[in-house]
Amino acid sequence: MAIPEYPLISVIVPVYNVERYLDQCLDSLVRQSYANLEILVVDDGSTDSSGEKCDTWAERDFRIRVIHQANKGLAGARNAGLDAARGDYIGFVDSDDYTLPDMFSTLMRNMREFGADLSIISYERENPDGSVYSNALSGQKIVMTSEDAFKYVNIHGYFYVVAWDKLARKELFDGLRYPLDAKYAEDSPVTYQLLDRAERIVYDSTPLYRYRMTEGSQSHGITDKFAQSTSNMLELVRKKYPQDEPYAAYGHLESIVGTYNRIVLAGKRKEWAEFERFARIRLRELMPLTKAAGLMSKVQSLQWRLLVISPVIYIYIYIVVTNAIILKFRHIK
Repeated sequence: MAIPEYPLISVIVPVYNVERYLDQCLDSLVRQSYANLEILVVDDGSTDSSGEKCDTWAERDFRIRVIHQANKGLAGARNAGLDAARGDYIGFVDSDDYTLPDMFSTLMRNMREFGADLSIISYERENPDGSVYSNALSGQKIVMTSEDAFKYVNIHGYFYVVAWDKLARKELFDGLRYPLDAKYAEDSPVTYQLLDRAERIVYDSTPLYRYRMTEGSQSHGITDKFAQSTSNMLELVRKKYPQDEPYAAYGHLESIVGTYNRIVLAGKRKEWAEFERFARIRLRELMPLTKAAGLMSKVQSLQWRLLVISPVIYIYIYIVVTNAIILKFRHIK
């Protein structure tokens, strides 16, 4: 189906107590080179001046619509935006982040050029000191099927299961909403569904979104929801895209070990003892598959085997190495 030259894009911005960052976020959206935007700002029961700032911005730019609601969490705010969206395409921006001027024009241009249902760009992380970095491989523009996507999303250097670096046909969200029971990692199960529903996907590694690393970032915290989500993703891949099973298994294991490492750094191993047992079982079960596919480095293989054999030794080494990296970084600064 041909895409009109400038279809309406609904950009959904969940807002909760981000008065420090909100102006920069909304300013970056109204300055987008792609002008045909509906900017849906969902004030999710903010207790600071964020709600008033939203209303002020709506008075400045007719494209901004504000929804005020009682606090329902990030998923609830995103769902409210989806329910109110009038655009033919849907994008998300977190209110403590900001976009570079050509983000939505690039997403739409790639969507139109390749007849895609889902368009993805890359992002850079912005540290509190203003420095930025990206671990995406540069110079990439890849057109893929759903089967291809479940390979790329599970290996380093490409795209992730976040909500805010994508542009999707609105129809992909039919009957699909963000889970209200997830305080963190609520975007991953929906993103996996989008990858499965889209017939054609385009990924562009140009970093046009700035993800701000802050103490109050909407994506911080310890949860096993992401590991649960990647487990469901693995089952989906086994049923529909069996050739991608090693990649899905690898992504699932990375989510487990990443969660476990956060537990360790928070000193909450005792409270998460059941998750530790789960992690060791899954590593023992799936490591042979990922290793046979050549997806693991020797160092990573040794680290994960150590976690299976002796969590105590793994934790000791992990903390020592992590502290050494932190000290080195402080010395460089």
